[in-house]
Amino acid sequence: MTKDEIQFWMLIAFAIAFVLSSYKVYFLFSTPLEGVDTQTQHNQLEDIIIDFIKELKNSELTSTELFNQLKTLDSLQDTPYKNFNENRFNQLLQKLFYTYKVQTLNELIISIHQTVRGTSNENDL
Repeated sequence: MTKDEIQFWMLIAFAIAFVLSSYKVYFLFSTPLEGVDTQTQHNQLEDIIIDFIKELKNSELTSTELFNQLKTLDSLQDTPYKNFNENRFNQLLQKLFYTYKVQTLNELIISIHQTVRGTSNENDL
C-alpha cells in the first residue's frame, strides 16, 4: 500500500467514526429521561408541604424541624422523592413565601391555616 492509499483508508475510518459518534451524542441528548419532569415533581412536593402544613397544629416551628417532620412522611419515601433534601425544601419554602406574600415560616403556617378555614367556611354557607 502506498502512502496515499493509507491516508485514504484513514480518512474513511475517521468519517465512519465521526458519523457514529455524532449519532450517539445526538441520541443521548435527544432522548428524554424516564419519570416525572422536575417542574411536575416540584409542584407535587409543594402540594405535599401545603397539605402537611394544613394538618400541623404547632405554628412555632423552625424550617429544620418542619423538614425533619416532612422527611418521615410515607409519601416522601417513594423513589421519585429520594433526592428531597433541606436545600430543595428551602427553595420550595421561598416559593411559598412569595405565593402567600409572607416573610416567615410562622406567617406562612398561619396564612395556610386561614386559607383552609376560609375555604371550609365558604362551603358551610
